[in-house]
Amino acid sequence: MFTRTIQTQFNNMGRSTTRRTMDKVTGIPRVNKDIPETRTSKGTKDNSRRYREKIKKDPIKLEEYRAREAERSRIYRKKVNEVVKKNQKALKSKRETDRLRQQRYRDKKKEEIANQKSMEEIFKKLERALPKKMDQKIEVIKVLYSKYVEPEKVLC
Repeated sequence: MFTRTIQTQFNNMGRSTTRRTMDKVTGIPRVNKDIPETRTSKGTKDNSRRYREKIKKDPIKLEEYRAREAERSRIYRKKVNEVVKKNQKALKSKRETDRLRQQRYRDKKKEEIANQKSMEEIFKKLERALPKKMDQKIEVIKVLYSKYVEPEKVLC
């Protein structure tokens, strides 16, 4: 698989990831019970949303943000290329682990859809998955109708 140094090189190239704190005895994520339910949360999600909205309002700040992100991406790509040139085997194993990770995520999402209890939730997910343009939506629905509904009529 990965050698320890190569793995840390890949992990340290982008932004750092956060970990959920797990209880070592039970293996369940820890939850702080002292915080009341009615308290409004001002977490990273809210702060990030407000920051993005603030940047979008000011074109100068937006350009500065884009320049910083372009520089960060350029440095990341440079580091990746250096690691890849040194070790092709590491790249191959990283791609394999990424492929497996993505496949596990897709399988998990499929299970979630299969386990839905409410038809409303299924319809909401399907509507979000449909294209935004009405012509394309209609075309997709027609194809699905001809694929699933019309064969049943023939059998009856």
